[in-house]
Amino acid sequence: MTEKTPQRFGDYELVHRLGVGGMAETFLAIRRGPAGFQQRVCLKRILATFEQDPSFVDMFLREARLSALLHHGHIAQVLDFGEVAGTYYLTLELVEGTDLRHVIRHGQRNGASMTPDLTIYLAHALAAALEFAHTADERGEPKGIVHRDVSPSNVLLSNAGEVKLTDFGIAKAMNAPNSIQSGALKGKIPYMAPEYATGGNFDARSDLFSLGVTLYESLTGRRPYDGASDMETLARARRGARVPLSKLAGDSPRPFVMAVDSLLSPDPGDRPEHAGAFLDALAGTAPSALARRQLGALVRSIPAPASNRDETALAETRPAATSPLAETARARPNKP
Repeated sequence: MTEKTPQRFGDYELVHRLGVGGMAETFLAIRRGPAGFQQRVCLKRILATFEQDPSFVDMFLREARLSALLHHGHIAQVLDFGEVAGTYYLTLELVEGTDLRHVIRHGQRNGASMTPDLTIYLAHALAAALEFAHTADERGEPKGIVHRDVSPSNVLLSNAGEVKLTDFGIAKAMNAPNSIQSGALKGKIPYMAPEYATGGNFDARSDLFSLGVTLYESLTGRRPYDGASDMETLARARRGARVPLSKLAGDSPRPFVMAVDSLLSPDPGDRPEHAGAFLDALAGTAPSALARRQLGALVRSIPAPASNRDETALAETRPAATSPLAETARARPNKP
């Protein structure tokens, strides 16, 4: 397949590959219909090498089932699921813009970080997404899905200023058998809660720790527990050895700083019990009415990485540690 020769895949045209992980690949795809209808989407499918692996197919099917429960304005939507010639696929919402990781890296290169107002906007959006994932099923009843990989590369930012949490490929339903104790670690080490790194124990408060690291980095341009190695990073997280956010973000509202700092405690019992409690702590610190518009302007102003600048879409597929399903799409039009 080349840029000029789309490949047919069932009802879709695969325009070009956006990214590839350990066991799956994603494509910018177009679905066409009557009267000139067309829709740009991200299509994710199992790599041919793993199509006959029952354990991986089961994981892919589980991802589809969990993702189908998550209909929320701040969660990237799964649009379709199916099978073509023995290959399972997911069709995902294509977010025109970039991801938070790219925005943070751009700020680091230019000696800038996101403003307190934009970070507060991010905090409200991502906490709302996690609250829904942690507490609702298809009927809006408590079920509980933990993401296990909340990090900047899984936060999509659109050209219109939307915030979308994505990549539930390694998510777990908290009430499923063996859901909290998981064997192998899955996730990105700098964002990983210490109780998960040391014992494999994970619940909603572990997602909140990862959210805290993400917000801390968004506001300061640095992660709270970074060490010279993964082992040192984990050791620092277990000790809570970080520079308090108040010393690095003195111009941010104090209630917001205290709320984010509470997410970073090494002891899960010292963190908010759930995302709703964190949202309650943010109740007195709301983003401005212009925050969404300003975030969209920021996203549009940042060029795509040089290697992708001339392509019609941008994707940075970063597999999580031992993740079976590294995915998703970050798309950018030709003109910023």
